[in-house]
Amino acid sequence: MAQITLNGEKREIVNNSTVANLLNGMDLPKFFVVEKNKEIIYKENFDSVVLFDGDVLEIATFCGGG
Repeated sequence: MAQITLNGEKREIVNNSTVANLLNGMDLPKFFVVEKNKEIIYKENFDSVVLFDGDVLEIATFCGGG
């Protein structure tokens, strides 16, 4: 198992998980962005970006207002 920080909270994940594995099953809106260790991860790379022990991820969503 590996430990990451997701949106400020510690979380245990299976070793060699990808961003896609992490997002699978999460109830996310249509528009969101994933940042890993202060670098944006593009949607087309979710399947290939592997998560490691100590990684810090942020998932940000967008909302409109007026």
